[in-house]
Amino acid sequence: MRDRHRIQSNDRNVIVSFDQTLDRMWGRFGRQLRNPTGFLGSLVGWFMAIVNDKPNRLAIDALAPCPGDQVLELGFGPGWALRTIAARTPGGRVFGVDQSDRMLEQAANMNQAAIAAGRMQLTKGKFSPLPWIDCTFNKILLVNVAYFFDPDGNDAAGVFRVLKPGGRLVVYVTARETMEKWPFASPDTHRTYDSNDLRNLLENAGFQRSDIRVQTLTLPFGICGLLATAEKRAARLSVHAEEHPIIICDTGKIMQLDCRILPFVSVDKNIDHS
Repeated sequence: MRDRHRIQSNDRNVIVSFDQTLDRMWGRFGRQLRNPTGFLGSLVGWFMAIVNDKPNRLAIDALAPCPGDQVLELGFGPGWALRTIAARTPGGRVFGVDQSDRMLEQAANMNQAAIAAGRMQLTKGKFSPLPWIDCTFNKILLVNVAYFFDPDGNDAAGVFRVLKPGGRLVVYVTARETMEKWPFASPDTHRTYDSNDLRNLLENAGFQRSDIRVQTLTLPFGICGLLATAEKRAARLSVHAEEHPIIICDTGKIMQLDCRILPFVSVDKNIDHS
C-alpha cells in the first residue's frame, strides 16, 4: 500500500514539474514575441511573418498607402509589410522602428533594394519616445504590436504626435476572446483588447472618438481579430473680421504649424497696452 501511495505521489510530482516546465516555455515564447533575440528569435520572426500574413494584407488595404506618402510601421518584424508598403508608395518613403536586433537584420535583408535607394529607413528603438518630430507621417501601421504598449499611454500618444493632421493610423490586434486561449499570451507579456479597449486606447492617445472605427474580423482557424482605423482630425482655416487667418483646432484652440497646441487668449482692444 505504501509503495502504491509513493508511486502516485511521484506521478503527481512529475505532472506538476511538467506543467511548470511547459509554463516556462510558453512564457519564454511570449517574451520572444515581444522582443525576438538569438536563434530562437529568428525562428519567431519567420513564424510571425506567416501568422501575420492575412492581418498584414487587411491592415495595409485599410491603410491605403499612396504614391508620395511618408509611412511608418511600428514593430515591423521580418519586414514583409514594409516591402508591400514600399511597392505601393512610389516617390514616397517608408520608415520602421523595432526594438529587436534580430528583426532589424531580417527586415534589412528583405528590403535591401529600397534601403539602398534611400526610400526606406529602419531604426532600432523603443516605441516611446519616437525619434521623429511632430506631424511627420501621412500613414502609420501597427500589426500585432499594441499588446506591448505601455500602460500609461505614452506609446500610443507618441504615435498620435508623429501623425500628420489628416493622416491615418491602422491598428490590428487579435481580440481578447482568442488571446485568452493561447498559453503564451499571459498578462505578464501581452496586454489584450476587446473593441472598446482598443477604441479607448486610441481616444486616450488624442484621436476623436467619432474618427475611430473598429471592425471585427473572422480569420482562419477561428481567430477573432480587431482592425481599427483612426483619422487625425485636420486643423481648419478661419478668417476673422480683421482678415487675419489663423489655424484653429476643432476644440477651439489655436494649432501652430509645428502641431503644438496653445490656449486661445482673447485681446480686449479697449485696454491701453502701451
